[in-house]
Amino acid sequence: MALASHYNHCILDGIAVREFEANLASLTRGDDLITVPNADRTLLRARNPPKISHPHFEYSKSTNIENLFTIRGTTSTNVKNSAAENQIHVLHLSPQKIASLKKKAQENKTLKNITTFQVVAAKIWKARTIATKMDDDKASTMLFPVDVRKMVVPELPHGFAGNALVPGFARATLKELIELEDGFLIRKVQEGIERLNDEYIKSGIDWLEVNRGVPCKEDGFSLVAWWRLGLENEVFAWGTLKCATPLIVKPGLIIMLPGPKDEGGINICLSLPQDQLQEFCRIMLET
Repeated sequence: MALASHYNHCILDGIAVREFEANLASLTRGDDLITVPNADRTLLRARNPPKISHPHFEYSKSTNIENLFTIRGTTSTNVKNSAAENQIHVLHLSPQKIASLKKKAQENKTLKNITTFQVVAAKIWKARTIATKMDDDKASTMLFPVDVRKMVVPELPHGFAGNALVPGFARATLKELIELEDGFLIRKVQEGIERLNDEYIKSGIDWLEVNRGVPCKEDGFSLVAWWRLGLENEVFAWGTLKCATPLIVKPGLIIMLPGPKDEGGINICLSLPQDQLQEFCRIMLET
């Protein structure tokens, strides 16, 4: 079965989409809603007056409304804006490769509670930044959406049907990404998650209210983890989906998808010019 869907990410995040599609599948089977949606988005509105208590490198001031949700992560890099000039590619990381990356990371005794996402994200950050040939002294920013439903006070209600994803970020220069050990990069990813407490999240919302900003555009990209959403697991009246995948991958966006059902692992979907794709894949697969 094939199912095409189109969502505005300002309105719904991946978790809300998953719950919507679970409800849709249930209704096609003649069953009741699995999750009753709560669309009260005032729970994440800015404070009055705004109180910006932290610097927010994860956001940029918007200067071009046309690019607000189109091209991102191309400033001062060699990524081309035209999808026709780029190649969309899916790189498969096998369970064995992921285990090897985690085993190597665990040799660094200063790192605690290392996750698959943190290890793979750090590798992607390094590989993409090197492949796009940034200047050595430029700071590369990797954004990764974090679900804050349980992080804000009060917590968001069950079934919150909105966008409760806040960008965590990791930031370092190309020189640091090349010269420092992978453990440094993994720790940067961990810090990007750890800094997201209630006050930081609300400070970011207030920053966006004051500056009318957007996710960071300067020398950055977004890494989105879909591989555990379970969108492909819903059972409709007509059967299940063979897979769940985006139809378009824009420059400045990398998506982590589930690997083939008979192989496992993670598929990394991205769009880059051919020469940069080759370098990205080389770095990702090196030991």
